[in-house]
Amino acid sequence: MNKTTCYSEFVIQSNGKMTKNGFKTNKNSEFNPDEITKLLNITPYHTTIMNAPRTNGVGNYPFSTWVGCKTKEPILDAEKQVKKIVEKLKDKIPTLLQIKKSYDVRFFITIVPFIYNEEAPIIGFNKDIINFCYKTGTEIGVHLYVFDKE
Repeated sequence: MNKTTCYSEFVIQSNGKMTKNGFKTNKNSEFNPDEITKLLNITPYHTTIMNAPRTNGVGNYPFSTWVGCKTKEPILDAEKQVKKIVEKLKDKIPTLLQIKKSYDVRFFITIVPFIYNEEAPIIGFNKDIINFCYKTGTEIGVHLYVFDKE
């Protein structure tokens, strides 16, 4: 029997908009993820470089991405996961703001629950999380995967 799991992560991605031809990146939105890694002194677990070939072999990435601070514990408490991310990044707010000033990027905290058997994780945002998001312009997204009862 599958159990509900959840992870959370911090994402820096080129800014842009969806068009009928796909994602269109804004001017000055391309960045080198290695530069972000050096600035934040945090090793990402996933990066993409604008115009590099996609891993599936179909086309090129229309944006740059840096994804780090992936947190999986506690497995059913996304609020505590996000709080751990914020704690790791709190002293890096000036660096994050400098990154935004240098590049046209967006910051996201993404929560990804995989829900089985109606067992849902706790998803909430305390004032420390909200304050961090306000100061850095970070958006919060939830990518929810719900599976039928077994």
